[in-house]
Amino acid sequence: MESSAGGLRNTSVVVVTLETSEVYIVVSLSSRTDTQVIYIDPTSGSLQHDRKRGYDVFNTQDEALNYITDGSKSASKSTVYAKAILGYIVLGSVALLLVATNLAASIPYLPGGGCIYTISESKWIKILLQNPLQQGKGEVKNIQELTELEIDGKHFFCETRDITHPFPSRFSLQNPDDEFVWNGWLSFAFRRIGLEHHCVILLQGFAGYRTFGSLGQQDGNVALIARRSRLHPGTRYIARGLNSCYSTGNEIECEQLVWVPKRSGQNVPFNMYLWRRGTIPIWWGAELKMTAAEATIYVSNRNPYKGSARYYQRLSKRYNARNLGVASANQNKSGLVPIVCVNLLRNGEGKSESILVQHFEESLNYIRSTGQLPGTRIHLINYDWHTSIKMKGEQQTIEGLWYHLKAPTISIGISEGDYQHSRQHIEDCEGEQIYNDDITGFFCLQALQNGVIRYNCADSLDRTNAASYFGALQVFTEQCRRLGIFLDNDLASDHNTRRNSYSDKSWKRFDMTFEEFKRTTILSPVCELADLFLIAGDIHATLYTGSKAMHSHILSIFSEEAAKAKQFSVAQNMKITLQRRYNNAVVDSYRQKQLEMFLGLRLFKHLPSVTVQPLHVLSRRFSFLLKPIASIDQTPDDGDSLLCFKQKDLIWISEQAADIIQLFIYLGEPCHVCQLLLTISHGADDSTYPSTVDVRTGRDLDALKLVLEGASIPRCPNGTNVVIPIPGAVSDEDMGLKTRSSLHTPPTNPSFLYDFEGLEGEVDFLTRVVVLTFYPAESTSSPVTLGEVEVLGITLPWRNIIASEGPGLKSLTHVSKDNANSFPSKTSSSSNVFGTTNDVLPHVKCDTSRNTQVDLLSGEDIVSRSDSQPMTEISLRDPSLDMCLDHKEENDPQRISVQDKTPTKTAAQHYINCFEILTAVDNKLGFSEAMKLEIERLRLNLSTAERDKALSSIGIDPAMINPNTLIQESYINSLCKAANTLAILGQTYLEDRTTGCIGLDALDDNNDIDFWNINRIGEGCCGESCQVHAEHLILTLTSTSTSSSESTYLCSTCRRRVCQVCCAGKGAILLRNNTGGSSYNDIDGVICKLCCQDSVLDALTLDYIRVLISQLRNRQAEAATFKACAQVVGTNYISGKKFEAGKILELLHNEEESLAEFPFGSYLHSIESASGSAPPLSLLAPLNSGLQQSYWRAPASSSCVELVIVLGNLSDVSGVVLLVSPCGYSMSDAPTVQIWTSNRIHKEERSCVGKWDIRSLITSSPELCGPEKSGKEGQYPRHIRFDFRNPVRCRLIWIKLTIQKVVSSSVSFGKDFNLLSFDEDLPSGPGRRASIGGTSESDPCIHAKRILVVGCPVKADTGRSFEHANSIKNWLEKGPLLNRYKVQVDSEKLIDNDLVLEQNISPSSPFSAGFRLDGFTAIKPQLTHSPYSDVNSLGTSSIVFEHRFISPAVLHIQVSALQGSSEETVMVAEYRIPEVKGGTAMYFDFPKVMNSKKMFFRLVGDVTGFADDPEEGGDTGRPVAAGLCLLNRIKLYYYAHPTDLGRWASLSGI
Repeated sequence: MESSAGGLRNTSVVVVTLETSEVYIVVSLSSRTDTQVIYIDPTSGSLQHDRKRGYDVFNTQDEALNYITDGSKSASKSTVYAKAILGYIVLGSVALLLVATNLAASIPYLPGGGCIYTISESKWIKILLQNPLQQGKGEVKNIQELTELEIDGKHFFCETRDITHPFPSRFSLQNPDDEFVWNGWLSFAFRRIGLEHHCVILLQGFAGYRTFGSLGQQDGNVALIARRSRLHPGTRYIARGLNSCYSTGNEIECEQLVWVPKRSGQNVPFNMYLWRRGTIPIWWGAELKMTAAEATIYVSNRNPYKGSARYYQRLSKRYNARNLGVASANQNKSGLVPIVCVNLLRNGEGKSESILVQHFEESLNYIRSTGQLPGTRIHLINYDWHTSIKMKGEQQTIEGLWYHLKAPTISIGISEGDYQHSRQHIEDCEGEQIYNDDITGFFCLQALQNGVIRYNCADSLDRTNAASYFGALQVFTEQCRRLGIFLDNDLASDHNTRRNSYSDKSWKRFDMTFEEFKRTTILSPVCELADLFLIAGDIHATLYTGSKAMHSHILSIFSEEAAKAKQFSVAQNMKITLQRRYNNAVVDSYRQKQLEMFLGLRLFKHLPSVTVQPLHVLSRRFSFLLKPIASIDQTPDDGDSLLCFKQKDLIWISEQAADIIQLFIYLGEPCHVCQLLLTISHGADDSTYPSTVDVRTGRDLDALKLVLEGASIPRCPNGTNVVIPIPGAVSDEDMGLKTRSSLHTPPTNPSFLYDFEGLEGEVDFLTRVVVLTFYPAESTSSPVTLGEVEVLGITLPWRNIIASEGPGLKSLTHVSKDNANSFPSKTSSSSNVFGTTNDVLPHVKCDTSRNTQVDLLSGEDIVSRSDSQPMTEISLRDPSLDMCLDHKEENDPQRISVQDKTPTKTAAQHYINCFEILTAVDNKLGFSEAMKLEIERLRLNLSTAERDKALSSIGIDPAMINPNTLIQESYINSLCKAANTLAILGQTYLEDRTTGCIGLDALDDNNDIDFWNINRIGEGCCGESCQVHAEHLILTLTSTSTSSSESTYLCSTCRRRVCQVCCAGKGAILLRNNTGGSSYNDIDGVICKLCCQDSVLDALTLDYIRVLISQLRNRQAEAATFKACAQVVGTNYISGKKFEAGKILELLHNEEESLAEFPFGSYLHSIESASGSAPPLSLLAPLNSGLQQSYWRAPASSSCVELVIVLGNLSDVSGVVLLVSPCGYSMSDAPTVQIWTSNRIHKEERSCVGKWDIRSLITSSPELCGPEKSGKEGQYPRHIRFDFRNPVRCRLIWIKLTIQKVVSSSVSFGKDFNLLSFDEDLPSGPGRRASIGGTSESDPCIHAKRILVVGCPVKADTGRSFEHANSIKNWLEKGPLLNRYKVQVDSEKLIDNDLVLEQNISPSSPFSAGFRLDGFTAIKPQLTHSPYSDVNSLGTSSIVFEHRFISPAVLHIQVSALQGSSEETVMVAEYRIPEVKGGTAMYFDFPKVMNSKKMFFRLVGDVTGFADDPEEGGDTGRPVAAGLCLLNRIKLYYYAHPTDLGRWASLSGI
């Protein structure tokens, strides 16, 4: 593919798969001069590109390939050469890369440059990932079907120009019209890493051109671009008429571009004509019956014209010349935008299509009557194409069409202008000027098309293609005439004499008969145009029906082969008819699913477990072990091979038997740790692998916290991937309280509805150190074996945050830091996806400071410390996009709440008060009351620990209010199924609403009824104006409020007046429509609670609780995001003025690289800061981050600071650069600098490289003194460079800064000095003064702006393989002394809602030593509740948090047995179940052998986090997924020597 700048090179894509199964994408764009390397993480599938020259940025493709393969061709297992990247997606345990391997230049050179390519050959590259994510069979099948989607010949793109808008586009390449972008979901991974140009913008449809001209005329080019809309994707009998996105099936925008090719440097004249085609924009469909000749057409009997006006509004907005800001010669005097609908349906009596004609006319009359389109004039032309051909013949039918099209075509006109190669004369352009970065010159438009003609038949196929051709043909002749290309036959002989005669009359051929047109027109260009329409018609018919177009012979009516084509078409049409019938009946649903998956739609249905943003493996690239671990092999890598994927098959063996094996892992980037992935590696004896592991995490070695203790590692086959979910750190107080409350919890406490006991762990996106402590099995005394260890987590888009661009920018600009409440308050401009003004977190008149505590004995408040601050609520999304914003109750007079009469209380007090209200009549809570109380708890932002603390203070056991235990067992299934259905309907509505906003202004919905409409405790019916009275006011204590004025609504079912409190949420309407089999997915109208079944209302409540829990977790993650950003760039950076570095970095680095720059570099130990100082990490932040005047300061009491900096990777360091603070130096705070280097964390192993006295430097360099002069932003910064004598290869840098805390002008080297001390009020000279961090001249402080470590990184040699010694191989191949054998079980059954497996064991059976558990087959669905925000999870302006990773659902197995004569049930052990592939055998040993006749295995944990694949019957509403069923999944075993069993040993193995 040639670049628009002159075609220096073609775009090249090389996909290299190494022998280690690692995959690299090497891209050389035609628009750039370098080559980028993109690494596909072999575990998570995430794309990784760090923009590091010499690492993933190279000068040439050969240089990049040589780096990847280490110069060895044998290192590559396979290589795929391609010409464009079309998309990349991670689908669980497989990743798919779509590339174009062969292209056809459909339009080689557009006016102004740019080539449109059609994909002639494409390839899906399947990459198997090394993770055990469980996927259902239906998901695996759908993934395979996605790769079978037809791509070749039906999709096109332009690498250098935007072609999603009409030519010439006013937008750059990176601002396309989403309506015509078909790979938006597939390209998201590249946008996320900042390489959006590397994945082309893919369109579906046809693009082609022809060169024409004859009889001495100048040549011309005609191009036809037909782009299909993605707003209503699908096949013929599924995607018809209008949908919820206000678009029609088979909607296509067609563009006819004609231009005169010129020599290089000459202006290029052109003109362009647009029209549309699609099915009728009303709600209709067709029912296909195999016995009938034709499908039965039906029109929806419920609001069939809903959304029709929005459809025309989108057309009017796109084709309104007034929106372009320039007067149009084609704009009519009234200023209206004409939309002319040419309806080609059969309209005769008894015809099946006549019902559509009637409703088409009625829909337009309805739209006119509503006045919704004041600036648009819609005109309908009914022209029965088939009847006209049958009655009058083809020629007169064409003439009749021209007659109807003449006036509207002339009125709408065409766009015309020229392209000028230079912008020097841009001011001379008298029309609209169009230019952007994609072109070197500019377009000057003298006329603009205003309005559009739209063609339709039943399917927007055969008749539509033919009629649109003959309409476009008339425009084509006029386009040629205006460009000086005359198509008249008689002009060839006497061109000059007839130049101003009738032959040059505009639009003259509209008045000709068919024969006159044929006789007077040069037919070769006409036939060339017909050929383009024939190909386009076949492509669009194939996409919609799976077959070519019918009745296409009429397009060849001007050719000499017209008669022969007509005879052949009869048999051809019959063949196509049969083919279509088969496809529509058998294949359509399959193709529909393909299209939806390709577009990223309905993924919760087709790919329910797929994550939007995969985790990152932070323990692989740039990470290392802080402490070496010795191996029996004496390898030189000190254990670093355990973190290397190239050593995936490695079996690491400790030197000798050990009590523990500890790994101190320093992660390559900061993250929030979510998972630990272990590759089980051992020899023939699987007992050598550790049995448990502890996990500690922290930002540095001084801040480690225990986050997981004693996690079980089962014995598994060699090479098994085991994932251990890692929760956030939980405070000791919360953990202690939960432990105490669990003592009162009944043995059976299933969480069928939601996780009632869930602990909200800390989220920290700056975690850098992970310490793993492995414990060997007690039964082994042999050396310990380990395999690859991987730490997976969520990273923030630091590059974009620091540079204020890309993902995260919009989120951070809306951070609210000063809100005193723990929840936001709603603004009048708020809107949400369900068009509500109620939100999920209503305003509560109480102080919700999290510092207030309750005495557990008295229940009274413990006064907080005076310096405590209320918790700050962080909102990282635009409040106008959040459907869960607080509702101002003072604006709702119809809502009466007893809480309005209560004084201000703490959140805990308010919660206790709500409990007392609900138990005022009956001391016990029922299911509904317990659900309301939980909603109140979540609204108050109380954690589960705080809830339990509040209840304990009044002597209430929290387990007594658990809704999971209060619900009737017979009701669980139906309630869960209704709630799951509601979540699917809500997500579907969100998708349709989001897609429907493309090309349209957002709807302004003013409705007080939200999706759930859950009342506050104490709220009741407004009174007499409501005829329903579903919710009675609860009067307590001093509450006797009534309402005098209120709003009421009309119930759409019973037609009674109903107040807001007595209305059901909008979700009830979705459930009603779904139950009734309606195709609508809207929430129009109101339904009262009396007209809803109790299960519907309970489903709304359950879904609401799940939403609140999710939002609570999301706010926690958002707060952690802001906190992490503040620790790097400071709290004021988000809204402050940024510093632009420009080329300063290159000068400071001196052609070397910055080796310690955040996020790759960080500290090994914590560093203290003075109050008001920039954070310590700002010293390592990129130079262009943070505010220009900000800098770091040490506490005034510190005279010495030691910074232990961890470099981004092993490097040859040549020196350190210190950037002086804005306040400058003085003799009192100029430090002494001492630097050491090392690869070990112990001080005794470091080497000193130099010591420098800054005080002596400032004497000779007075420019280092005093504050920076204002008005010099972007100037070369003041700095001091400490060069090493020779480059030192190291990973750690110690920098010790000391200042002398005595009043003396001399420098004493007998004391330590500190480097970073600068003062804002420093005098211009090097005299003595106090720094800004000090309090007097005798109390200076250490300060600095930045610290840069410069040098060259070293390529890690971690791919080196080695073999064990023969003695070690023999040890690995030696089998265990005892083998496992199956314990015979007489019978087994499920009890307690299928959560407990009871096994009856024969008394003669041997003692049980453990049990085998086969991996569960249930999936973790991404969709668990209705959406609470309309923020697009795929948009680059939002940070998306996967709650499945931050708050993982974890399962445990509790094992108990009947023992003793009293047959008492005794707890044996509890095992935390890791995640493995379904069916994988896991062996768990008991603490001791068990002799019992009955064993119980209880499944506990968050069972609601698991579900079955919907395509495998997963939508049953079972409280426990069938994939979690313990039946036939657990087998007991015992240990014995094979010789003890003789010949039966092989038969009873397990």
